[in-house]
Amino acid sequence: MIPTGISPTEAAFEVIGLVNAKSIMDFLFFNTRIGAAVFLIGLLISLWRSVRETHFSTLWSYLIKFGIILFIFIKPMGNLENATSTMEAGGWEGTTTQETLKGTFIDSGKTSTGSLGLLTISQGYNALVYGTISAITAVTQQKDFNYLNNPFIVNKVSIYLQHFSSEGIKKDNVLKKDLEEFLKNDYPQTLGRMLNNGNTQSKITKKWWPGDEDVIANYDLDQRKRWEDLDSRLTEYIKTEMNKLGNEGLFDGLIDYTAIKIKLLASHTEKSAIDVVSNIAGYGIEPKAARFSWMMRQPAGWLAYFASLVGQFFSTTLAEFMIKALPYLQGYAVMIIYSLFPFTLLLCLLFGTFSILKEYFIYLFWVKSWVIVWALIHYSVVYMSTLQASLASGISPWFFEKPYFNTVTGVLLVMSPGISWFMTKGVLSGIGEAATALTLHADKGMGKVGSKIGV
Repeated sequence: MIPTGISPTEAAFEVIGLVNAKSIMDFLFFNTRIGAAVFLIGLLISLWRSVRETHFSTLWSYLIKFGIILFIFIKPMGNLENATSTMEAGGWEGTTTQETLKGTFIDSGKTSTGSLGLLTISQGYNALVYGTISAITAVTQQKDFNYLNNPFIVNKVSIYLQHFSSEGIKKDNVLKKDLEEFLKNDYPQTLGRMLNNGNTQSKITKKWWPGDEDVIANYDLDQRKRWEDLDSRLTEYIKTEMNKLGNEGLFDGLIDYTAIKIKLLASHTEKSAIDVVSNIAGYGIEPKAARFSWMMRQPAGWLAYFASLVGQFFSTTLAEFMIKALPYLQGYAVMIIYSLFPFTLLLCLLFGTFSILKEYFIYLFWVKSWVIVWALIHYSVVYMSTLQASLASGISPWFFEKPYFNTVTGVLLVMSPGISWFMTKGVLSGIGEAATALTLHADKGMGKVGSKIGV
C-alpha cells in the first residue's frame, strides 16, 4: 500500500491527478512527437548557445537535465492500485481512499500508475506535513482530539448539537409525548403559582425553563417526581444521540446538557409561558404588572432571539460549509497541479532549466501544506472550548451556546490558503538565506585554505 495524500479525499484526488499526468505524458512523449519536437528545439537552442559562448557546458548541462527528467519523471512508473492515505496508515477509521476511488479508476480497469519521481516527491511532502501535524499534536497534548483522527471534531459536534437541538425530540415519541403533557399541564400550573407569589413575580419572566431551581422549588411532590423522571430520561436521550458520533465520553467536560435541554424544549416552554402570562390557560392571575412587564420585554426579547438565530445560522453555515468544502477544493487543486506536470516538463526541456520545475514543486507543497494550517485552527478551537468548559462560571460552554468560534473558524479556513502561502514562502526564504550563508562561509573557508596552500 502506497501512502499518497494526507487525508483519504486528498489521496483520492492525488491518485486521479497522477493517473492523468501519466496519460498526458504518454500522449506527449510516446504516442505523439510533441515531446521529441520540444526536446529537439531545446537541444538546438543549447547547441547554439554553446557555439556562441565557445563553451559546451550549456549543451552538456541540457543533456544531463534531459536524462534526469527522462529517467526520474518520465520512464519509471509507480503502482497506484492499492493507494492509501497517510491518515489511514496512522489509524484513521473513516472513509478510505479506495472507497472514494471506487468506480472511478481502479474498478473501471483504467491504468493506475503514475510518475515514480513525482510520486516519491509527493510522499516526501506528505511525510513532512504528517510529521509536522504529529509534532503539533504532541506539543499541544491533544491526543484525544488528534486532528489526524478527528479533524475539526469540536466544530462538528457544535454544529451537530445545534441541528439536533433545533429539530426537537424526534426519535423517542414516548418521551416527547410525556414531556408535552408535563409542559401542558404541570408546568403552567407551577408558573401560575409563581406569578401569584409576590416574591417571584419580578423573576418569573426570565425563567421559562421547567428545570430551573426556582421553578423546581415550586412543584408539588408529584410534579417534582414526574419532572425528575423526565429529566433523567431526557439526559439519557441526549447522551445516546451524542454517542452516535462515535466519541463516547469524549465531550463530557465540554457539553452542558442543560443548554441542550433548554433548546430542545424551547418551543413548548415558550408557548406555556405565553399562555400563562396572557391568562389563556385560565389560572386566575391577578397582577397585571407581571403581564405588562412581560409584554414590555417581548420586543427586546424577540430582537435578541432573531439576532441570535441569524448569528448562529451564519456561524454554523460558514463553518460547516468550509469544513466540508475545503478538503475537496484542496483535492481539486492537487489534481490540477499533477495534471499539469507533463507540461512543466515540456517547458523545462524547451528552456533547458530546472527553475520552472522548482516553482512547480513550491506550488505543490503550498497546496499540500494547507492541512498544517487546518490542524493549527483545529487545535486552537479545541484549546478555546476546553478553556471555556474549565471556567467555574456557571455558564454554558460557548462552543454550543454561543458558537462565535465557529464563525472565526470559518473565516480562518477561508484565509488558510493565503496563510499557508506566506508560511511556505517564509520557510523557503529561510532555507534560501541559510543556504546563502552556508555558501558564503564555505567560500570564505575555501579562500583561507587556498591562501595557505598557495592557490
